[in-house]
Amino acid sequence: MKQYYYTNGTDRFGPMSLEELKTKEITADTLVWYDGLSEWVKAGSVPELAELFGINEPPPVENNYGQYGRGFTNTPPMPLPKTWLVESILVTLLCCLPFGIVGIVFAAKVESAYNRGDYDAALQASKEAGKWTQIGFWSGLVFGVIYIISVAIIGASGF
Repeated sequence: MKQYYYTNGTDRFGPMSLEELKTKEITADTLVWYDGLSEWVKAGSVPELAELFGINEPPPVENNYGQYGRGFTNTPPMPLPKTWLVESILVTLLCCLPFGIVGIVFAAKVESAYNRGDYDAALQASKEAGKWTQIGFWSGLVFGVIYIISVAIIGASGF
């Protein structure tokens, strides 16, 4: 049979049976302890005492996913996929405006999809952002090289 203890903050009372504990004037915030607990807990969190306080729902499940929990699982959260935001901005400013803007749009979708728990959508947005950023970079580089060659040819021919 479990033996319970409770405290009023200064004094410890017990041991006592569950029935004896229920007759005491305790609240949901009163700290209780019994063998098997590693520390004192609030009486409202002890299932066998919950009925005394009108607590009919289980406590919230703690997880490692922060504010945007991704379900009830024991596996660690997936890492945030690469956003490509910085690269997209640089491509927009230095290379190729249209492709860079498309890259920025997809880059912005990565973190918002991840935060709402849709990892697959975040991964897909990351792939799209990377694709458009790289297309913008390489096309800007090709057009830059063509421009430099054209200027050099025109300059050398004396036009």
